[in-house]
Amino acid sequence: MSRGVRWSPLGAVALLCCRPAGDPSPAPASTEAGPYRPFLERKAAHLTTLREDGPSPGRYDEGFVPEGATVVRYRSGEHELLAWLFLPATAEAGPVPGLLYCHGSFSLGPKDAEALRPLVDAGLAVLAPALRGENGNPGRIELLYGEVDDAIAAAQWLAARPEVDAEHLYAVGHSIGGGVVAMLALHPEAPVRLTASVGGIYVPQTFQRWSRSEANAGLVRFDPFDPAEGTLRTLGPNLRDLAHPHHAYIGDEDTWFHPNAAAVEADARRFGVPFTLERVPGDHMSCLAPALERFVARIEADLE
Repeated sequence: MSRGVRWSPLGAVALLCCRPAGDPSPAPASTEAGPYRPFLERKAAHLTTLREDGPSPGRYDEGFVPEGATVVRYRSGEHELLAWLFLPATAEAGPVPGLLYCHGSFSLGPKDAEALRPLVDAGLAVLAPALRGENGNPGRIELLYGEVDDAIAAAQWLAARPEVDAEHLYAVGHSIGGGVVAMLALHPEAPVRLTASVGGIYVPQTFQRWSRSEANAGLVRFDPFDPAEGTLRTLGPNLRDLAHPHHAYIGDEDTWFHPNAAAVEADARRFGVPFTLERVPGDHMSCLAPALERFVARIEADLE
């Protein structure tokens, strides 16, 4: 169990959702009354209650290892968690830039290996972690809470690898994985230079909407109507604490996410923080490839 998490025996159904919908309602920059309290201070003081104690509903093929990957284990708190490590051929000549890739669909699978292969071909050492409660890992789904701690731990593990240039580490995620990376961007201890999400800008109202939907209710195991729970799981209300530049890619046809991202972009301008928004061709799924291609170009520019 992660720090700041409590389990309640109140039941909740567990339904599989491979493509969670966004929510069209933007969130204000802060829902708290009074002076703004920094994100890390609020998270450290908060105890979230999970109404169901169980793993992710994401499906996975036990024992599957994609071509070119090495199965590794990284430690996050009390858990030893599975990940796939992909090294480019250029790593034989010396350290190469590293990339943390956080998947969507609540499990790590063959489609993720296909999606990230161009990143490896571009010369990046890519770590694709399964998070707590996923792919047979210990732990339980917390939805953008303890999973963020896992992503930070995975990035730190990657930075310590001798094949990786720890001064040039990046992070990107798709869908719910994009939400994880967006929250990682609030943590100074994450050893990354740039972060990006693809269809991953959520708002607190997203979880309220999911809790009322047949497809997604099982993913929301906390009280989505408690303002603290939603704001501690989304970037927008905490934007002024952004510790690493974040670039949000949104598909032209992924219209659920357009108002979410636009609201965050407006607040970023107001606070003067390094959050940028870019539209790419495609819907929630098909926008991933063009977004990754553009993020690789950003990485290459950073390496010059």
